[in-house]
Amino acid sequence: MDVEALIWQYGQGNRDFSRLDLQRIELITEKLTEVNLSRSALDWANLSGTDLSGANLNRVELAYARLLSAKLTNADLTGANLSHADLSWVDLENASLVSADLSGANLKQVNLSDADLRSANLQGANLSGAILSGAKLNRVDLSEANLSEVDLSGANLSRADLSGADLREVDLTNANLYKADISDSKLHNIDLQEAFLQGANFSRANLKGANLSGAVLREVNLNLVALSEFNLRAITLASEIDLSAANLQKANLKGAILRHANLGYGLLSRTLLNDSVLRGANLIDASLQGGDFRNANFRNSNISNINLTEATMPDGSIHP
Repeated sequence: MDVEALIWQYGQGNRDFSRLDLQRIELITEKLTEVNLSRSALDWANLSGTDLSGANLNRVELAYARLLSAKLTNADLTGANLSHADLSWVDLENASLVSADLSGANLKQVNLSDADLRSANLQGANLSGAILSGAKLNRVDLSEANLSEVDLSGANLSRADLSGADLREVDLTNANLYKADISDSKLHNIDLQEAFLQGANFSRANLKGANLSGAVLREVNLNLVALSEFNLRAITLASEIDLSAANLQKANLKGAILRHANLGYGLLSRTLLNDSVLRGANLIDASLQGGDFRNANFRNSNISNINLTEATMPDGSIHP
């Protein structure tokens, strides 16, 4: 079917254009609200500026398609293939993208507020400047995706795959990252205040300058993570958290609860740990040079072979 025939039939009241071969079709700045294009092939199509709000795009093929500034509010894109598509500046508010393939897609400045992205594949996608407030993101694949400076405050990212993602300066305050995979990701200056991080995997991630004040990190894996110059003030890190070999240089862990934590072989030089609780913690071979441990509780902790040069001890004295 060509463009003219489709537009004419739509104008006559026909809304069903499902299961058609419309590859490379040019439908620019058209009004096709509530159209049914489910299971149609629209690979390499150009739908830029077109109004597809309320459209049925279930399992549609839109690989490498151009949809710049298109309107897809309330559209059903469940199971759709949008891999490598250009969706920059698209309005997808309240759209369903459950199990959709958006790998390698350009989602720059896209509006995904209140969209349903559960189990969607966004591997390697560019989401810089995207609006994701209220979006459902649990079990979503965001591995290797660019999310720098995105506002994800309050987002549900439980069991999401964020491995290798660029999350620099992202706002994740009050976000749910239960059992999320954040390994190998860039988390410079990220804001994770009050976030729920139980069971999350941060191994080999770079958290330099991150703020995790008040976050819940029970059963979190921070093995080999870079955590220098970040803030963990008054945080609860219970249930044997693994911080083995972590870089915590110049970190602020004042008042942190680190009972039974594994800090073996960790770098904690010039780290603030005053008023913290480290009862039963493993600090074997850790470097605590120049750290501040005033009023810290080290009862029953393993402190064999640790370096305490110039550290401020719990009683306020300076270790030689």
